[in-house]
Amino acid sequence: MIDRRAPVLTHSWLGSLYRNGDQELIGSIELDPAIRPPRDNGDRDAEVLLEIGAIEPGTELDAHLDACAARIRQALDRLPDLKLHALDHAPPGWARHYAAQPGPPLAGRLFLDGLQVSRQLLVSLDFDFGDLGLLAVRLGPAGHGEAVFLRA
Repeated sequence: MIDRRAPVLTHSWLGSLYRNGDQELIGSIELDPAIRPPRDNGDRDAEVLLEIGAIEPGTELDAHLDACAARIRQALDRLPDLKLHALDHAPPGWARHYAAQPGPPLAGRLFLDGLQVSRQLLVSLDFDFGDLGLLAVRLGPAGHGEAVFLRA
């Protein structure tokens, strides 16, 4: 359960972070429209979910959050390539089905909704594609796409 009464801490780049259960922090970052267009309501936020394990606020957590921020920035720098990776490695039939739907090219319909960073600093990107699910891309340690799957 997310307690948004008061942030656990505020990071210089990640902003206000709140508890999401015992092992995670949640927040949101503002994305430059050059990276991703704003939401329909004009908001530029993307949710960020960070796995921290049992680390308590202090220097170790600060270092982990700095590393999470660096990994997120690295993923955002590669966003166009990661979208193409997502389309090339999507579950069988998914890309074919959605590409046949009317609208802009499928890559243009993948909207970065959120990012997750594991305790091991592995990043996952969640793309909304205008339906009820999310297309997720998990990145490997070097920041390249490793797995693509649907998330409910």
